[in-house]
Amino acid sequence: MLWSSIYPVVLACVAMLASARAAPAQIPAGGGQVWKTYAIGPFVTQAGEGSQRYVVDWILQETGYPAWHGATPASLSADAVQVSCFHTPEMQAKVEDVVARFVDEADTPHRFTVRVLGLDSPAWRTEARPALTAIPVATPGVQAWFAQRETAATVLARLRSRSDCHELPTGPVLAANGLPATLSGGRKQAYVQDVAPRPDVWPGWQTQSSACDEGLAIDVHPLISSDKTAIEAVVRCRIDQIERMAAVSLASPVNQQRVQVEVPQVAAVRVGERFRWPANQTLVIGIGLVPWPVPAQNVMPVALLSDVKRCDVVIVIEPRLGGGP
Repeated sequence: MLWSSIYPVVLACVAMLASARAAPAQIPAGGGQVWKTYAIGPFVTQAGEGSQRYVVDWILQETGYPAWHGATPASLSADAVQVSCFHTPEMQAKVEDVVARFVDEADTPHRFTVRVLGLDSPAWRTEARPALTAIPVATPGVQAWFAQRETAATVLARLRSRSDCHELPTGPVLAANGLPATLSGGRKQAYVQDVAPRPDVWPGWQTQSSACDEGLAIDVHPLISSDKTAIEAVVRCRIDQIERMAAVSLASPVNQQRVQVEVPQVAAVRVGERFRWPANQTLVIGIGLVPWPVPAQNVMPVALLSDVKRCDVVIVIEPRLGGGP
């Protein structure tokens, strides 16, 4: 009698559990979020495997990272075929605009020539400044200007003809729309960091070595606007230079013999800035007087450390829309 009264309840519970397992999880959409996908296959096919990450990176920069990690449930992902997004209609419109900037004309991507120069003196600005139009910059010490392509070419030629001008050995680098270009150079510098016991070898101790990365890396990530009238570019600059090795005398852990170790004195520069300028103009960026850990051409690599100096670093970005010359 007891089992016959419990049996229907057991069956009902089993049915409820089965139903719960079968039902898909529902993401709260109280903020009006909707699910949409956007095709990016043409861009990824042209740009190469893994390039969908650049689309996601730009969406996050354009919309702001907090918009995806706040109180409103949201989702953003991408594969080689599409971007998948769960967000409000307003955010979906921004995502759609960014995706279109990558995908439109993907078969014939716009190109951008990037050069990096270092000048021993900022005096070049005296002659060049009247030909340049300034644009706002948020990073202290950094300045930016644009000029007509022909005018900028004249300014660049004059800079390169100066006796105090140095150009990265890479020379000009070509960036494609939506794809970052990197100009870099450097090396590891080994030094004696410490002294430690070593009973198994004579004289019972040994020095411990380490290394510092020294060099310059500039990343330029350009993207044309939806109406093709403007260019936006995220520019990141990382410079590390060993200014000197400070010597410290330590006593060895066995016989108190004096051992010289080194402490690196490093100058570091980090710049991250986003620029917008007319698509038919050339952008000129002045990073300021910063370390220039780049060896002179036709000089042995040791000069990278021995020739410690600072330069006024100048970045020139020239759009070549439609892949033109």
